[in-house]
Amino acid sequence: MNTSPWASNMRHSLFLFALAALFGRQGAFSHDGGDWALSPALFPLLLSGSLALLAFALFVQGWRRLGTDRHTASPAADEGLSTGRVFSVFALCIAYALLLPWTGFFPATALFLAFFSFLVGERRPLPILLISLLSPAAIFLIFRHGLKVLLP
Repeated sequence: MNTSPWASNMRHSLFLFALAALFGRQGAFSHDGGDWALSPALFPLLLSGSLALLAFALFVQGWRRLGTDRHTASPAADEGLSTGRVFSVFALCIAYALLLPWTGFFPATALFLAFFSFLVGERRPLPILLISLLSPAAIFLIFRHGLKVLLP
């Protein structure tokens, strides 16, 4: 197995593609057949499409740099990005997708953001608490009152 950081980026992009497919599937199955403009299913489709484009860009970047034999360290290597951490985030996203229909948007998103903040290295309780509570509240207010779209 190639241990180059660029080969690692290519492997990680495959997991991001799978995550994009999972969110795209969730959005497609939650559409009720009405107008897409106001459908809550549109947001997961937009996110999954954006994630797929970013995963593709990551894959192409790794492929091009690996092909030129430039073994310079990537910024991700300096930050301690590991395959275990990527698997953890992937598992967290799957758990979020499975938990969302049962708990609803606010509790599932607050838990997801708290665990994600911890996984990416944040250890201070106050920022984790603020991010995990204020972000879903802001998203809820924007969608519910600004866009008039109900969230799960």
